[in-house]
Amino acid sequence: ALDIRGAVFDLLAERVNRLPGALAELGVYQGDFAAKMNHRFPERTLYLFDTFEGFDLRDIQVESDSRYSRAAQGDFADTSLDLILSKMTDPEHIVIRKGYFPETAEGVNDTFALVSLDADLYAPTLSGLKWFYPRMVRGGVILLHDYQNARFSGVRAAVAAYEAEYGPLLMLPVGDLHGSVMIIHP
Repeated sequence: ALDIRGAVFDLLAERVNRLPGALAELGVYQGDFAAKMNHRFPERTLYLFDTFEGFDLRDIQVESDSRYSRAAQGDFADTSLDLILSKMTDPEHIVIRKGYFPETAEGVNDTFALVSLDADLYAPTLSGLKWFYPRMVRGGVILLHDYQNARFSGVRAAVAAYEAEYGPLLMLPVGDLHGSVMIIHP
């Protein structure tokens, strides 16, 4: 199957290579996309933010209350740090931030050239936008997964909430099956 998000990443990589800043992924799951980032940018710091235990109960409650998704405890829990790190070509540049975001970002003072935001749910997506967007370098990109995914409608609602508070984001569709978008920091 054609991996459109991966193909877009390959195209973005040339641009990102000219930008300063670290990389990050919020919502790592089993580390496949993080491995692509680490392989393509082996000398860059790559922050991996996740519970590494599946969805947090606080976020599941928000999803249920707002009817954004049918997220359940145990979803995306079939992962481990060992599995993820085994996929990395340059693990010495990986910074694991295990736990609830944005608490896990405390003490991180980097700016970012590229962020994969794949948290699936409303609360962590909104937190991710609020935390990462101001820390993006000029021309940096947040690759937001599931923006138009009917299964996870909280992602789109999180973008709407962010824009209502902070103003419009420059978004370009990726054209994959999950409705991913690129958010470009001007």
